This record gives sequence, structure tokens and C-alpha cells, in this order.
Amino acid sequence: MKLFMVNKRIDCLTPNRFLLLAALLLNGCASHTPMAFYMLDAEAEAGQAESASALPQNLAVGLGPVHLPEYLNRPQIVVEISENQYRLDEHNRWAERLDENIARTLSRQLAARLGLAYIIRYPWPYRQPMDYQIGMDILLFHQGADGYSHLQTQWQIRRQEQNLLSRQFTCSLPAGDNVNDRVKVQSVCVARLGLEIENGLRELVLKAGN
Repeated sequence: MKLFMVNKRIDCLTPNRFLLLAALLLNGCASHTPMAFYMLDAEAEAGQAESASALPQNLAVGLGPVHLPEYLNRPQIVVEISENQYRLDEHNRWAERLDENIARTLSRQLAARLGLAYIIRYPWPYRQPMDYQIGMDILLFHQGADGYSHLQTQWQIRRQEQNLLSRQFTCSLPAGDNVNDRVKVQSVCVARLGLEIENGLRELVLKAGN
């Protein structure tokens, strides 16, 4: 019995098996790529409003909900690789939920440019009165197989459940050579969406005489 156990240990440690195990371990380590996380930033593109006047400070503006299609409702950045075929980038992800990232980015941009203390983000308290509510459905938001980043959105402004304004926004810009550049381009598209919403809200407030 003792001789059998010794032979078994020697067989387990033969050079060929040792080298195979080492190769598998090294291959696993080499294939591991650390994840990178990204956030949208619309401030650099939108900037501060210079010529337009600020809206009344007591104006209550709500933003949300922001609805995402299911193909975007995930942490991975989505890339179109051919017509009707998409890839989830496992190594490049959003640092927070994409709908929350879009809402937070737009709320900061709109508050700064409209001269408001803040924009109230959805969900807000049930009894919170709203002068205007901005809602949107994101239809497209990905890097296309054509080398462009695409954003397509249907957005609305409501007041007391009445739909005052509804428009569709489309933005397509060259995507860039790496993920960081692509996210910067997507940020530009979000900023341009914010500028369109800003103009629409200003028109409504001026018309209503708030």
C-alpha cells in the first residue's frame, strides 16, 4: 500500500502534467482584462446659458421617468457589429444604471442653463406639485456598425397630465477610435438633447407667462 501511494504521487507530478497545468494558469491570467467604467458628461458641450434669461427660481420642473429599451437596460456598453447584430462589451461598462446616468446628466445641465436651483428627478414624492414634467423614451443609444454613435429619443413636456409638447430628437456623430472617445461623443449627443429640451421648456414658460 505504501509503495502504491508513492508511485501515485510521482505520477501526479510528472513534468508533462505540471507543464500543462502551468500553461492553463498562465493563459487564464493573460486573458483577464480589467473592466473600465464610464459616465456621461454633458457640461463640457452645453456650458452655461449666456444670453437667455433665467426662469423663475420657484418653478418646479421634474425630469423623468427615462425609459430605456431592454437592449440598453444592462451595465455593458452596447455595440452594433452588423445589421441586426449587437455585442455587449463585457470589459467596458456604465458606472451606474444608464437611465439614471442620462437623467442625472440632463438634470444638472438644465438646472445650470435655466437658472434653477435644481431639477427634481423621478421618482419624486407623490404630493410634490410640478409646474412642468419632462419625460422621455430612449429609442437608440449605441455605437453603430457605420462608425457613428446614435441617439434617438422621443421626449415630452407635460403640465398637470396635459401633454404640451412632444418631439423626436436624433443625433449621429462619428464614434471615435476608442471607448473613451465614443462615450465623449455620446455625451455630446445627450448635451444636444438637453439644449433642445431647454428651448422647448423656455417657449412654454414664456407662453404661459410664468
